[in-house]
Amino acid sequence: MQESKTYNSKMAKTRNPSFLFLTSLFFVALAVRIFYLFELAQLPFFDNILSVYDHYNFDEGAKSFAGGDWLALSPNNSYSPLYKYFLGIIYWVFGRNFYAIYGIQFLFGALGAVLLYLIGRHLFDKRVALIAYAGFAFYSNEIIYEGIILRAAFITFLGILSFYLLLKLQEAPTPLKLLISSLALSLFFQSRPNTFLCLPFIVFFLHKYVFRGMDGKVRFKSWLQFLVPLVLSLIPLLIQCYLVHGRFVFFDSSGPTAFLAGNFFDYPGVGFDAGLLAHFQEKYKLENLSPIAFIFQQLLDNPLGFIGMYLRKIYFFFNDLEAASNLSINLYLESSRLLPHLLSHFSLYSSLGLIGVVLAVLKKEKLFLLYSFLGSLILSVVLFHVVSRFRLPVIPFFILFAAYALGRAIDWIKQRKVKPFGLMTMVLLICLYGFKIPENQVVIRYVDYCNWSLGYYGFGEKWFDLEKAEKYGIDCWDSERRTFVDHESKGGLDMIYKLYAYYLLQNNDEKAGEILKRAVLIKPLDAELHRMLSEVEEKRGKFDEAIRHLQYSILADPSDPSPRRNLIRLYYRDLSRPGRILASLKAILPLEENREKRVKVQNEISRLTALIQVKKDEISSLKIRVRKYFKNKNWLLALDDYKKLNDYNSTDESFLIEQGISYESIGKKEEALAAFYDALLINFKNGEVNRNLGDYHFSIRNFPLAIIHWTRFVEGLDKSSENYRKYNLKIKGVNKQLESRRLEKVVGKLSAIQNRELYSIFNKLKT
Repeated sequence: MQESKTYNSKMAKTRNPSFLFLTSLFFVALAVRIFYLFELAQLPFFDNILSVYDHYNFDEGAKSFAGGDWLALSPNNSYSPLYKYFLGIIYWVFGRNFYAIYGIQFLFGALGAVLLYLIGRHLFDKRVALIAYAGFAFYSNEIIYEGIILRAAFITFLGILSFYLLLKLQEAPTPLKLLISSLALSLFFQSRPNTFLCLPFIVFFLHKYVFRGMDGKVRFKSWLQFLVPLVLSLIPLLIQCYLVHGRFVFFDSSGPTAFLAGNFFDYPGVGFDAGLLAHFQEKYKLENLSPIAFIFQQLLDNPLGFIGMYLRKIYFFFNDLEAASNLSINLYLESSRLLPHLLSHFSLYSSLGLIGVVLAVLKKEKLFLLYSFLGSLILSVVLFHVVSRFRLPVIPFFILFAAYALGRAIDWIKQRKVKPFGLMTMVLLICLYGFKIPENQVVIRYVDYCNWSLGYYGFGEKWFDLEKAEKYGIDCWDSERRTFVDHESKGGLDMIYKLYAYYLLQNNDEKAGEILKRAVLIKPLDAELHRMLSEVEEKRGKFDEAIRHLQYSILADPSDPSPRRNLIRLYYRDLSRPGRILASLKAILPLEENREKRVKVQNEISRLTALIQVKKDEISSLKIRVRKYFKNKNWLLALDDYKKLNDYNSTDESFLIEQGISYESIGKKEEALAAFYDALLINFKNGEVNRNLGDYHFSIRNFPLAIIHWTRFVEGLDKSSENYRKYNLKIKGVNKQLESRRLEKVVGKLSAIQNRELYSIFNKLKT
């Protein structure tokens, strides 16, 4: 007995849809996708793939295959290789043409919508079929994944195709139909091995609804015609996996990692975080356990916690949150003019789908295969970890049940059955409310904004747009600020502002200084930012301030020779004292790589050393006298001698420190700071000076300088000391205060010409 249709039995069965009608459905779905393709082509991620993304490995493997590597090797070969071969064939035929890649995937999406229409007609009726078609053809998230080099949409299409072909076997299980359905199912399984959970139910379906009623020989032959191609078609990729990994791998070697990452009782129920798993394993001493031992140990230790974790995973599976895995599709959605106006809420499908399942069960609809695909694909996700792209292959089967529920609702409206319609509406609203995104969940991660910011300044001149780079960089900053995550790049804002400041400096724009000060707040330890601020002050004729910023730059990165070179140049221009110049020359000598320049520096050191040697006796007497004045706190007399002494002092920072203390004692803070910074020029590692200067700058809320000095201070401490712990906490606390600020856009409206000029500067900065 075949799996029969009982839905709306009063309706007469209609004839099969015409080819023209199906073609119209196909082109409507395709038209939506083509419109989005042209939108997608305006985004930097259209033809650029970051190496941190999973699709980078599919892209690299496809290029390898198209180039003659039959194993389709990529940097990470842990994923099932079928999709790499699919892409590789496209690359081999069309080249690495992204219009071709996405175009073919959009063709599959449009065809999948038509197949869903045919499935809806087969299981239910024309009305449900049209609703199911619309639900898939205009589902934004499906369209987005069709425009990304990931397996999600590919697997979804193979799932729909396999389901359709299995249903058609009910009509006449000819050898050709058995072969085609078997091969389609094989591809579905090979694309991601957790889909094998469908296989036992498919076997039962064939036994009960397709082969039942056949005589023994015909049934045996039919089983062979189905199972032999299924098994044989698995062998080539199993061999490929063995050759690549040197051991038997069931298509996807990442399976154990993916399983562990979503099966520990501290798992929040959604997302993928390898760091969270590692912390859990370390905390509970569960490292290096097999998946089975890992689960068993948790069940022994905390069975209720483990059950609670699975309840969270089930909840988030049905939730509207599109949990990011590698990337967030929400940014694609936000960047489109079309997609936000289509259907984009997973919770709508899951809620209506669950209602449809209940209604179908109550109506005793014979939908074994549909129940099986939906249930096993839900399980295939929940058993691992819940992320957006893993859920996508379940969508078509939710859509069918959702369309069934809407079909029933339309019948109730026509029949004026207020009670069941009202009850269904109430349940739907409760489900939608229950499955809304929790307030504590991050919809778009800071790293997604960071990557999009990078896309607008790191992918070449074609995509270079500093305004958009800043916009997404600020989004990254704000998102990070809300989630309290450490991320050094800060969305690349420091680079963006540095680049913009270079551009403004070339145009003598006073705004450059303000831009650089903002960048310093983002990245205090960037020596180049302080050096550029020095350039701003030098152009204004403020040489003392220019020198001070170069001293900050040296402290931010003592290994960078650039600020030291500029400092020496300013010292000569400012006719600074010989001791100051000599200390700078001695400091730059080990950093200077150019042999000719090293010789010049050594010659100048020799000249200045000889000049100071002439003053040897005078310097000796000054040292004796100045210490006496300092000890007796005779600050004014001490300062007269300190100034004479330190004119020639290039080796002993203590005299400069004492000079600073003397100035401080008579209330001259600026002169005191100048002496302290000259002392650090001789020895930037002086812990006491760095600590005191850090404390001072913190007291006046100059947090970047506090961070610079405290960082140099803790470098010289024993990591087990109390001061090391105390000042590291201070550094983190100050960083938090810096990160807690809101940032406003500062990059002005730029023309295409200005962006090209900025890109030229950017290239020079990189080299």
